[in-house]
Amino acid sequence: MQLMAWNPHFETGLELVDTQHHALVDMINLAAPHLALNDDVAKRAVGPLLDNLTKYAVVHFRDEERLMAQKGMAPDYLAHHHVTHQAFVDEIIQMRRQYEEDGSLTGTELLRFLSSWLSFHILEEDQRMAAQLKDMAAGQTALMAYEHANQPPDGAHAVYHSALLDLFTLLTERNQKLVLANEAVRKTQAALTMANQSLELRVQERTRDLADTVTRLKQTQAQLLQSEKMAAVGQLAAGVAHEINNPIGFVTSNLGSLSGYVGQLFDLIGVYQATNATLTTEQQSSVAAARQKIDFDYLQEDMPGLIRESREGLERVKKIVSGLRDFSSADNSQWAPADLNQVLESALGVVASEIKSKASVAKALASLPPVSCMASQIKQVLVNLLTNAAQAIDKQGLITVRSGAQSGQVWLEVCDTGCGMAPDVQKRIFEPFYTTQAVGKGTGLGLSTSWEIIKQHHGELAVHSEPGKGSTFRVSLPVPQPN
Repeated sequence: MQLMAWNPHFETGLELVDTQHHALVDMINLAAPHLALNDDVAKRAVGPLLDNLTKYAVVHFRDEERLMAQKGMAPDYLAHHHVTHQAFVDEIIQMRRQYEEDGSLTGTELLRFLSSWLSFHILEEDQRMAAQLKDMAAGQTALMAYEHANQPPDGAHAVYHSALLDLFTLLTERNQKLVLANEAVRKTQAALTMANQSLELRVQERTRDLADTVTRLKQTQAQLLQSEKMAAVGQLAAGVAHEINNPIGFVTSNLGSLSGYVGQLFDLIGVYQATNATLTTEQQSSVAAARQKIDFDYLQEDMPGLIRESREGLERVKKIVSGLRDFSSADNSQWAPADLNQVLESALGVVASEIKSKASVAKALASLPPVSCMASQIKQVLVNLLTNAAQAIDKQGLITVRSGAQSGQVWLEVCDTGCGMAPDVQKRIFEPFYTTQAVGKGTGLGLSTSWEIIKQHHGELAVHSEPGKGSTFRVSLPVPQPN
C-alpha cells in the first residue's frame, strides 16, 4: 500500500539529501498499511516503525544542518531550517501520543500528516536549500543566495506553495485543537478515576471495618465463653485440690511415721538375731522356719524401697495438686520475676498424661535470668504448645523442649517430630478461629490467644515447620520489660 510515491520534483541534486529523502519515503510507506488498519494490533506493530522513522529523521536533519554549516549558508536561514526540523520532531511525538495512548488521532490522520509534511519540507524548504547551494557554487555570496531564494515565485509555483502551506497550517491547527480537546478529556478522566478510586477506598474501608468488628465480636464472644468455662474449671480444680490435699497431708505424715516404725522394728529384730546363738537347737530351728516362711531377707530389702516409692508417688500427687492450685488462681496472676524453666516444668506436669501416650520428652534447658511476666499466662502458652505438639504426632514421637538467653532475651522452644505444616497453613495459624482439626475438636483459639499473651509481654511467638518434618515454636521474651 504505497500512499506516498517518489516524485522527480523531490530531487534536490544533493546525493546524501536525496538518498535520505528516499529512505524517509520508504519508511512512511512501510508504516502505511498498519496506520490504515488503526487497531490495537496495528498500533503495536507500527510502534517500532515510527521509532525508526523519528530516529532516522533526526539523523537526516543533523546531516542537512551540518552540510549547510559546512557550505557557509546564511545564519538566519540555518536557524530557520533548524526550527522547522525541531517542529517536526515535537509534532510527531505529540501526534503519536494521541494515536497510541488516547485514540484521539486516527492512523490515517497520522499518515496524512507524515506524507504531507515530508512533501512540503522537500518541495519547499529543501529545494530552497538546494537552490541556495547552487547559487553559492555559481559565485554568489551566502546572503545573495538567501535573498534570491526568498524572491516571490511565479504564479503557478506561488499557488502550489500556498496550497501546501495552507494544508500544513490546517493540519497543525487541527492537531493543536485535538491536543487541547484531548487534554480536557484526560483531565475529566483523571477526575473521574480519582472519584472512583476514592469511592472504592471508602467502600473497602467500611467493609474492612465491618469485617473487623464482626471478627472482634466473635472473638470476644468466644473468649467470654472460654473464660466462663475456665472459671468453672478453676473452681472445680480449687475444690479438688483442697479435697485431695487433706488426705495427702496425713498420708504423708503417716508414711513418715511408718518409715520410722519399720526402722525401729528392724533394729529390734537385729538385737534378737544377736541372741540367736544362746537359744536351744529347737528354738533356733523354729526361728529359722519363721524367717523362711515370711521371706524375712526379702522383706528387709524390699520394704525401704516400697516406702521410698510411696513417698515419690505422694510428691507427684503434691505437684499435681500444686498445678491445680496454680490453674485455679490464674486470674489473680500478677507481674513478677519468674524462672521460665520452672514455668516450663510446671506446664510439662500439666500435660504429662496427654504426652506420655504419644511421645517421649527430651530437655535441653540452660540457666535463665529471672523474667518479669505473668507466669500463669506464660504457662498457659506453653501448655497450648505442648498439647499441639502431642496432637501433631500420629504414633510414638519425640518432643524436645529447650531454653536459652541471648541479646537481652530469654527464649523457650517446643519442637516435635509430628506431621509439620504447609506454608499456607503457617500463615494462618495465629488467626482467631482457624484450626486444622476436625469440626468439634478445636476452637481455633489456642494459638491466637497464645500470640496475644506473648504480644502483651512485648515478646515474639515464631514458628518454623516443614511438612513431614515436624514443627518448632519459639517464645522469646525481653528480660527487662519496657515500662
